[in-house]
Amino acid sequence: MESAIMNILDNTSGYNINQLLRRLIFNYPDLGLTFNDLDKVSSKLIELGIDLPTTSYINNKDTLYDSYTRSVVPEDDYVKICSNTTRTECTEDCQKVHFQPIIRPYSDHALGHCSYLNTCYPFYNNAPPTLSNAFQPAKLNSPRLDRTCKYLHFQLESPSESAIEQADYQTKRRKKCRGDGLRQELDTILGSKRYPAQYINCDLRSFDYNTLGKFQIIVADPPWDIHMSLPYGTLTDDEMRKMPMSTLSEEGTLIFLWVTGRAMDLGRECLSIWGFKRVEEIAWVKINQLQRLIRTGRTGHWLNHTKEHCLVGMKVSDPDASDIQWPEWLNRGLDTDVIVSEVRETSRKPDELYGMIERCCPVGRKVELFGRRHNGRDGWLTLGNQIGEDEVYDPELSQRLNERYPEKGKLVVGR
Repeated sequence: MESAIMNILDNTSGYNINQLLRRLIFNYPDLGLTFNDLDKVSSKLIELGIDLPTTSYINNKDTLYDSYTRSVVPEDDYVKICSNTTRTECTEDCQKVHFQPIIRPYSDHALGHCSYLNTCYPFYNNAPPTLSNAFQPAKLNSPRLDRTCKYLHFQLESPSESAIEQADYQTKRRKKCRGDGLRQELDTILGSKRYPAQYINCDLRSFDYNTLGKFQIIVADPPWDIHMSLPYGTLTDDEMRKMPMSTLSEEGTLIFLWVTGRAMDLGRECLSIWGFKRVEEIAWVKINQLQRLIRTGRTGHWLNHTKEHCLVGMKVSDPDASDIQWPEWLNRGLDTDVIVSEVRETSRKPDELYGMIERCCPVGRKVELFGRRHNGRDGWLTLGNQIGEDEVYDPELSQRLNERYPEKGKLVVGR
């Protein structure tokens, strides 16, 4: 380790301990270091008489590692939105993007802002614009706007030239980071093959999970029966308890289970039945189009719910044991347990969770259950009954599926 440290520090200056550890992991895999070995590296630096800061505020990340941390990017276009919301409330020389009200003959200023804003189904007819398409004229002047909501709604104004240049720069940078060349280079460094996004359309209540194999990461957003009218089918409590999660998991597997308010206790019960021990809980704080806390939600029997919970469990041999043996591949302490993100379509969860998972588990197989097409991403297998066309690139998985489900027809194995 000593020669590796000296070689890195001789070639590059300005490193902190965390950055040094990353370079040791990526450049010297023979050392067998993980992100949990920060103390080991710190001790070695003390022996060598080298003093490095523990954190750094220099915005100069390594390109390869940056591409890894940005392996999940929710939007191609990124612009800074002014906290003053509208330009009338801001200074004239502000180069950030602002919101402007959508004025229709039936709009009533006296009513104020619509509580649902761009998730107002009557106003947008189930097709609210997102930040990624908000600048497209077809979305700004959509003929689908309905006349049933008279409250004020907003759209992003056309960005200034400087904002457009910044968005173009970010788009090119992210496309470069997500290119096949860097993905293959990361595959080599991490010793793992990341197939393009794979999809299987199926009924998860009756699907044969034995065809899928074992996974290190499981994400599930079940259609819990919350005793409310929903635009999709739900599973009963007993059907959830009987889900064969143990077939997909092995000791050390992490599961990220989204739960509703009513299903909080049921979710914990399911984790125990499936052989998982709850080790964490992530809270998603929901904000609206104007980047403010949601005041009116569509769920909640007593209070409007402005947050949602994701239970994190780990497959263990003894759920009652007090000591947890964390898997070697797990990188702990990189993220917080709170996600602040804008709401989108019904039941769609924040993309930030996937980035969090990729950072804590850069290698290994990952599967999402009860997913839709928009959930797919490189290195993941997504299953659900609203997926559409099957798409499988793993040849071994394709062979098992073809043998088990010949009626589906031969699944095409891609690159």
